[in-house]
Amino acid sequence: MSTTIFTYIVTLLMMTATPMALMCFVMAGLQLRGEGGVNYDANGGFFRWIVWGAIMLTLSPIFSWLAAEGFSAASGGLSAGSSSAYTSLIGTAVSDFVNNFVVARFVPVVSGALVLKAVLDSAEGRSPLPSIIAALFLLGVGGFSSSMQGWNDGSTYATTNMLKSMMSWAMNSVAPMLGIMCVYGAILQFVRKQQWGTLVFSGMAFLAMPAIWTLVQGWMGVSVS
Repeated sequence: MSTTIFTYIVTLLMMTATPMALMCFVMAGLQLRGEGGVNYDANGGFFRWIVWGAIMLTLSPIFSWLAAEGFSAASGGLSAGSSSAYTSLIGTAVSDFVNNFVVARFVPVVSGALVLKAVLDSAEGRSPLPSIIAALFLLGVGGFSSSMQGWNDGSTYATTNMLKSMMSWAMNSVAPMLGIMCVYGAILQFVRKQQWGTLVFSGMAFLAMPAIWTLVQGWMGVSVS
C-alpha cells in the first residue's frame, strides 16, 4: 500500500515538475528584489529557489538514480500511475494555474509595480536598479525556464550540471551586460561630479568575469567546466 502511494506521489511530481519549476523561478525573481535586486545572498532565497527549480526540472534523472540504487518504488513512479484520473487532473490544473494565471497575468502586474517602485526610488534619490533588475528577471522568467530545460542533459548529475550551465551563461552573457551598465553609470556619475571610480572598477570586473573565474580556478588547482 505504501509503495502504491509513493508511486502516485512520484507520478504527480513528474507531471507537475515543469510548471512547479517555473513557479520556483518566479519566486526567485520576487526574492531577488527583497535581497536588493543587484546582489543576492549566497545563502539567500534567490539562489535557493533557483536550486529548487533545477531539482524540479531534473526529477527524472534523480528518480532514475534512486532506482539504480535499488529504490524500486522510484522506478515504478517513472512508468506507472500516469493513467490515474486524479493525478492527471491535478497535473493539468497546476500547469494551467502557473502558466495562465501566475506567468501570464500575475507576473506582468508585479513587474509593472517594480518599475513604478524604481521610479519612486529615483525620485527619492535612491538607486532604481534593485527594482529594475527584479522586473527584468520576472518578465523573462519564461525564457529563463526554457533555457534551464535546455541545459538538462539527463545524466546522473543533471541537477548540478544544469546549475553549472546556468553559471556559465551568467558569466558569459549576463556579466558583460552588467559591465556595460556599470560603465554607463560611471559616465553619469562623472557628469554629475559624484563618485564614479567604483563603477568603473566593477564594470571592468564584470567584463572580465570569465577570465577572473578561470584565474581563480587556476590558483586553486581545480577545473569546473
